[in-house]
Amino acid sequence: MWKRMTGYFAIVLLVIYLFFMYDETVLSGILVLVILYPVCACIFLLLCRKKITAALDRVPPMGEKDKRIRAGVSVKNASRRFPLRCEAQLSVGNRTSGKKIRRRFGGLILPGQEETFWCEFETAFCGNVEVILESVRLYDLFGIFYIKQKVQRKASVKVMPEFELMPVEITRATREFQADAEEYSGEKKGDDPSELYQVREYRIQDSVRDIHWKLSAKEETFMVKERGFPLGCVVLVWIDFAEKERSAAGFSRLLETAASLSITLAERKCIHLAAWYEEKNERIGMKRVKDEKSACELIWQLMEIEPYRDPVRKQACFDDTFRGHEFSSTVTIDGRGVLRKDGEVPELLRL
Repeated sequence: MWKRMTGYFAIVLLVIYLFFMYDETVLSGILVLVILYPVCACIFLLLCRKKITAALDRVPPMGEKDKRIRAGVSVKNASRRFPLRCEAQLSVGNRTSGKKIRRRFGGLILPGQEETFWCEFETAFCGNVEVILESVRLYDLFGIFYIKQKVQRKASVKVMPEFELMPVEITRATREFQADAEEYSGEKKGDDPSELYQVREYRIQDSVRDIHWKLSAKEETFMVKERGFPLGCVVLVWIDFAEKERSAAGFSRLLETAASLSITLAERKCIHLAAWYEEKNERIGMKRVKDEKSACELIWQLMEIEPYRDPVRKQACFDDTFRGHEFSSTVTIDGRGVLRKDGEVPELLRL
């Protein structure tokens, strides 16, 4: 723009110089047109600014780390006579770090036409990326002067973390740990008297207390009740995201570690509970994970969490929420993506 303005003033000075050097009537007309052009351009822009509408409607909902993402801005020229030159200003920033980059891009739109202008940006970290269409500039016919319209259209891109299966050893104690649950296994019996797994014929090693007397009388042979095995959350994965550890790189590693651990446990059929502190709502957010689908839903939820500032309130809320609940193991992932069990970083995670 400054180059065009400099060019315009250079033309004005040149015409003034020629006007005083040569006594030509045509130079008088050119000088008047050149001097009045800013006024004409201003009137043109004011009349045409309502003819332009812009929408941020070409933004993908998801992206991949270290890969380019294309965002498109659709601009429509409702004028029937004039082609209009527009330029959109887009800001892109990682929500965790708060840092933003701004890009301007655009082009010429013919009368009654709609054009989509594209902008590409890279994502070095996974997490939530906010894309904001801040404003649209409408230029005059020569692209010298412009008028700015504030738009403030927003979109969000979730940059998914990469994950890999982790070396995890799940012990027999964890496999046989019976936590409270409303769901029971259809493949494994347990010791919960409130849920019936199956009924079968009596065997010598069976307890007399397990005999189903009414059914035994009907079948004229002893029948035994096998109790259900509750599919409770036996492992707690605590997401400890503190404000002092806030960074885009750290949160990216947190998501990658959480995704790797959760999907590994889901593949091993180890039901677990992921939990984190929501300081704004003063509560513990939770997600029960039993398969790969719910693991992906967990990662989607974790992208929305905010770091907490008050560790005392966090601990009080944690103690109040999980009072009376038992887990076979508790794993912590901090804001830098470091995984700990019992306060130590294990070489092999043994649950």
